[in-house]
Amino acid sequence: MEQPACRPAWAVLLGTAAFSLAAGVAVVFGPHARLVMYVALCVLWAVYTAGALRQARNHDLQPRTRAFWGWAAAGGVCLVTGAVVQLCAAFGLWPGAMAPMLATKTFAVAGVAAITWPMLTWPLDVPGRRRLRVALDAATVMCGVAVFTWALAHARGAMPVDEVDLVLTLLASGVVVVSAFAMVRLVLGGSAPFGPAAAATGTSALLLLAIGIATDGLTGPQPDARLLFTTKLISGALLAVTPQVERITHPAGAPVPPPRRLGGALPYLAVAAAQVLLIVQLWRHGLDVTTWGVVAGMAVITALVTVRQKVTATDNERLIDELDATMASLSAQERRFRSLVQNTSDVTLVVDRAGDVVYASPSLHSVLGVSPQEAVGRPACGVLRAHLPGDGGQGWPTHLSSRPAHREELCVSQPDGTVKYLELVSRNLLDDPSVHGVVINLRDVTEAKDLQRRLRHQATHDSLTGLANRTLLNEQLSGQDRIRGSSAVLLLDLDGFKEVNDRFGHHVGDELLVVVAERLRKMVRPDDLVARLGGDEFVVLLRDSTAQVAVSTAERILSGLAAVARLDGRNVRVRGSVGVAAGTDTEFDTLLRRADEAMYQAKRSGAGVAVFGSQTASASA
Repeated sequence: MEQPACRPAWAVLLGTAAFSLAAGVAVVFGPHARLVMYVALCVLWAVYTAGALRQARNHDLQPRTRAFWGWAAAGGVCLVTGAVVQLCAAFGLWPGAMAPMLATKTFAVAGVAAITWPMLTWPLDVPGRRRLRVALDAATVMCGVAVFTWALAHARGAMPVDEVDLVLTLLASGVVVVSAFAMVRLVLGGSAPFGPAAAATGTSALLLLAIGIATDGLTGPQPDARLLFTTKLISGALLAVTPQVERITHPAGAPVPPPRRLGGALPYLAVAAAQVLLIVQLWRHGLDVTTWGVVAGMAVITALVTVRQKVTATDNERLIDELDATMASLSAQERRFRSLVQNTSDVTLVVDRAGDVVYASPSLHSVLGVSPQEAVGRPACGVLRAHLPGDGGQGWPTHLSSRPAHREELCVSQPDGTVKYLELVSRNLLDDPSVHGVVINLRDVTEAKDLQRRLRHQATHDSLTGLANRTLLNEQLSGQDRIRGSSAVLLLDLDGFKEVNDRFGHHVGDELLVVVAERLRKMVRPDDLVARLGGDEFVVLLRDSTAQVAVSTAERILSGLAAVARLDGRNVRVRGSVGVAAGTDTEFDTLLRRADEAMYQAKRSGAGVAVFGSQTASASA
């Protein structure tokens, strides 16, 4: 959609085109061609100056770009001044000692130089080797412009009026050639303060203006005056619309990338055009001065193109070498990565956003018995048959795609009914164009899990009897505020255990402890906790139990222990004393201390079972 800010530019552009067309008709068919031409040029260059000043005051542009358009406006002022000199001379108002035409040429050369200077000093934001190629391309185009300027300015063998006119003519030609070089350099380098369209109109305007300066006022056979006037008029029209073209095609003012197709073909177009010009010159004029100038220009252009081709070939060879080295490095890295993935014991999966497997490493078969080829395309949860430990088999979670990274433990059911534990580490790379998936690494930690359980069991259970030890009691019960509900603690101590060790040996005593442990397990409920505190002391925690039920259980335990045990070929009778402590919402440590006091009272009284609180000795608790 056209921006509203561009509408005035379109209006100026269309008005300039209409004015130039009317002026061209007056120049070609009217009686006062020279006067009309300079009036029109004065107007057109004033329009150009106003447009350049508008760009220089546009605060949306970068400061350096605004400075360029400031120089361009200064050049426009010089051009307008030169046209005013001719108008003053035409009406007899020029009092200067210098000839009006020489003054006009001087102002014109100064104007073109003012426009060219900021372009020539504009920095190129390109690397060194590319900077060299851009300079060679611009120089090639510059030589092509120089050849055409030479041929057009001397097409009929005209000579300057005097030495000053000769100097101005040479300056005009040199400035326009340098201007062409500067413009092409900036456009090909991609850092120009103007777009390609403005560069085309501006370069064409300056070229035609230089030809007009070089041929105006010459002695000798002259080209048709009206054709020369028309050329100058076209130059003024193109220069006038250049700021408006820039506002329409390049409103932001930011550097534009170089035109790839035109940029690569522009030097060759210059070569082709110069060759065609040489053929035409040889056919029409033979080897005259103009033709020899074209031949010299062709020699320079050919040398520049040759150097450009050599630089390009050298750069291409270096790029090919770098590409080969990069490909070799990538190939080595790929082989290394493939070797690592194929020989590692860990499983690597890549899962898409829908949860389907798009890649599975070969270790999937050795770890889970699933072929990687069969896994691809299937849902990952179906391939792994996994669930979180303790989740009731609800299925592997599907939230990995919503997290940048995740770590958890999976419990995987094997086809033979066994279970494996896997440590999962995932990383979300769905937005990575080289992966487009969630990368999952799985490590089999089943053996470590079993070892952890064994070590845990050894740390929390008595190695001789397999009962819970004091460590497990402390973990499960100590530190709790209360044992919820009515509970009871039985503390059992074997009577005469030291005599068994002394008479039959410690190995018989150990066997006796094992027998006691087995009998205790059988005489309590599954929810009750049986533990060995150390030596010949055992504790039983009866959950949801009253004192009366606890005493009955203690008597049943003593009755069960009284049976003769056959140990190492000997009959050994087991006796013991039990202390009972019961309470509601009472700390375990308190119940254990009370049961200990009751147990010692049972030993002293020989009753076998004593309940805390039934004797006066327990009042201290």
